[in-house]
Amino acid sequence: MFSRFSLLLLLSLSVLSFALVLGGCAAAPPGQRGPLVQSITPDEYGERLCRHLDLEEYSACLSEVLEYFETHQSNTLADGRNSTSGPIALILERQVYLGQYAISPLAARFRVTRGQQWCEGSYNAMTGSADAIHRVVCSDGRRGQAELTSDLDGRNGIGELILDDGTRADLVFGYRALGIPDAIKK
Repeated sequence: MFSRFSLLLLLSLSVLSFALVLGGCAAAPPGQRGPLVQSITPDEYGERLCRHLDLEEYSACLSEVLEYFETHQSNTLADGRNSTSGPIALILERQVYLGQYAISPLAARFRVTRGQQWCEGSYNAMTGSADAIHRVVCSDGRRGQAELTSDLDGRNGIGELILDDGTRADLVFGYRALGIPDAIKK
């Protein structure tokens, strides 16, 4: 029979082994520039949400984002569910596009709009996508690729869109990062 100490040691080693396996799975696949999952700080969210602003507005924006993170940390909807979809923001050419994302274990998609302009992206491992890079198309005809990095909870994160003309844009997604609309909170 195992002693209590032996069982705890065995359980600890099992958890450590599982964490190492998961850590290896979180490494970037071939063709991807960054990790799929990493710890993301409030400063990183703020940098992406605010860097398109002028210097005077940047510090106020960053302060607001950091204050938000001190008071709002929910990933859970009012009925107690954890979400696999939510808000997403794209900051493209100093303009903020807002929309929704949806994820499942093997696929993801997003769509953002600003007035009549839009961009949407998706990947689907079941249809041959060998990586987690979103193929993106925008209403102005430009195409590109977006790479998203999830925070450790898997429902919030950051990313970058690179369009075929070399234009780069920032992405931020998730309820913790962007908030839960009042209509959903009720």
